[in-house]
Amino acid sequence: MSKFADKLQRIYKGTSPALGFRKSDEAELPPLLFIAGLVKTGAAEAYSLAMAGIDAGVLSTKGLSHKSFAELTKAVGGGVSLGCSIDPTEKDAVAKSIDLGCDFIVFGLKTPLEAVNKEGLGRVLKIEPSLEPGLVRAINTLPIEIDAVLVAGDEPALTIERMLVYQRFTELLNKPLLVTASSAITVEELKGLVKSGVNGVVLPETFSAEALANLKQSAIGLSRGVKRKAKATAILPRVSGELENKVEEEEEDE
Repeated sequence: MSKFADKLQRIYKGTSPALGFRKSDEAELPPLLFIAGLVKTGAAEAYSLAMAGIDAGVLSTKGLSHKSFAELTKAVGGGVSLGCSIDPTEKDAVAKSIDLGCDFIVFGLKTPLEAVNKEGLGRVLKIEPSLEPGLVRAINTLPIEIDAVLVAGDEPALTIERMLVYQRFTELLNKPLLVTASSAITVEELKGLVKSGVNGVVLPETFSAEALANLKQSAIGLSRGVKRKAKATAILPRVSGELENKVEEEEEDE
């Protein structure tokens, strides 16, 4: 399993394995993970972000050379997983990701199934917040293993509508939920995301190492969101006509 997918699962389930008599460090798990966009980021900036505490970084396979990937890998260190965002029109993008050494891939709904049906990579499916709930639920039963779902979007602030979408998606999915964040994300918005059940945020390219360090510090002590399950409600048929009249007559007799 990819290192990033494994870390996400521990955050999602809220558990951490204990070895022997060692006390479980569940309480030490962060409330959510921070993923940095590194498409246009150089090695020096990537190093600063790693020092500030990013958990993973996302690159684009377009124009990415082995040399550039190796430099970024060295800059962020072994504790930071690097993933590649896949363009469905780019031929052999997944094969290139494997060759480069990416830990996971991020891909959209238009990506051919055969292209991402590869072993050894974590899989993050990117969807839009407008995706119909029935299709969101169907992600749970796809013929390939999806390690996380990323809700993409570009909003300057976290709105009530978007919060409702996130809460609904956490009810429908049995997988970790990631969301994109704006460069102006606030501590209060971060608290709202945690409470709604979000397991990780993808930060934009413009996010500085200093801002990330402050955000990580603010996240310490936040309670992780409780996993909600969608409740099925029974729809009873409406009683009408002769049967309805009969019930009314019996009530009058009483």
